[in-house]
Amino acid sequence: MGLNKKSGIKWLIIVLFSVFIVTMTISVIIVSQKILPTEDLRLAREALTIAKEAEANIYSEQDYKESIRLYDSAMLNWKRENDRFILFRDYSRIVANAKSSKKKAEEASDEAIKKSANLNLNVEAAFVVLAKKIELYNKLFKDLPLPKSVFDAHNKSKMFLSESKIAHESGKLKDAEILFKKAEVYVNHANVAAGKMLRDYFVDHPNWLHLANDAIAASRGGNKVILVDKVAHILYVYQSGKAIRSYSAEFGPNWMAHKERTGDRATPEGNYHIASKKAGGSTTYHKAMLLDYPNAEDRIRFEAKKRKGLISRNAGIGNLIEIHGNGGKGFDWTIGCIGLKDRDIDDLYQLVGSGTRVTIVGSIESLSVVSEGVDF
Repeated sequence: MGLNKKSGIKWLIIVLFSVFIVTMTISVIIVSQKILPTEDLRLAREALTIAKEAEANIYSEQDYKESIRLYDSAMLNWKRENDRFILFRDYSRIVANAKSSKKKAEEASDEAIKKSANLNLNVEAAFVVLAKKIELYNKLFKDLPLPKSVFDAHNKSKMFLSESKIAHESGKLKDAEILFKKAEVYVNHANVAAGKMLRDYFVDHPNWLHLANDAIAASRGGNKVILVDKVAHILYVYQSGKAIRSYSAEFGPNWMAHKERTGDRATPEGNYHIASKKAGGSTTYHKAMLLDYPNAEDRIRFEAKKRKGLISRNAGIGNLIEIHGNGGKGFDWTIGCIGLKDRDIDDLYQLVGSGTRVTIVGSIESLSVVSEGVDF
């Protein structure tokens, strides 16, 4: 009798534990299907930044303060929801507040621009100065994987500058002033945001330089070493300390980010080796060379970020990073791989074998060299 009682308790514990596991699994599935407010909050912050740059806090104070209030309310509600049990979280109010904050910030920007517009008396000189700012973006930033909001701000600046010139030529001076001010606000925002992104990326340049110099030194014994410069979009082959080949390369559209997980479409940085070579029916990319990503450093960094909550517990580290063909598209399109033109992958395929070292860096050159000394 005592044995049956113990057995019953054991089975009850197993059933309760199973129910708990099923409940938690369902909870994770339900939550994963909910739309997080992250993107709406980011867009609201962008709109608030632009409003501040347009001096909305001075010229449209009421709308600007209301936008901040709505944003703060969204953030407070997000904290409250995250403190609730996972099944009962509701982000709809947060999303609504974030969208209202963005709309109110945009209204504040427009109102501030209308009130503060004051086109320089030397109209032609003012147009030239603004055109140079737009050209600065085209020169330094247009090929960077920038957020869509920055890209849109740059395009708006070009559109408003063109419309301002037309309005001025038509004698509509007040309209020209307002349009000029809009162009100025948007181009300044685009350039500041893009410049910060580029400067932040180049913080790692000392490490890149160390990796690149070490790779070149490793080739001095006669071994071939592949060195990839992401900013320059070039894959080099070094032997005996000299570059014996160089090919144009294309990467993942998120190539400036540090590769962290499956699906981030970022191209990794560090030291790797060719693990295997593929041709014919074994690859859809003409020819390919699989790299041994992730390496030990990648795994350590991945696990550390998971522990800190910076990467989702369900995320994978990713794999199948290759140097492959089908390139020459003129833009960054891969899933994180290094894409070459078919004729270039043919040449490289014959030139190097499995085990060849592949070092990938952000840039061999310093930021001042890449920007050609242009101040931004």
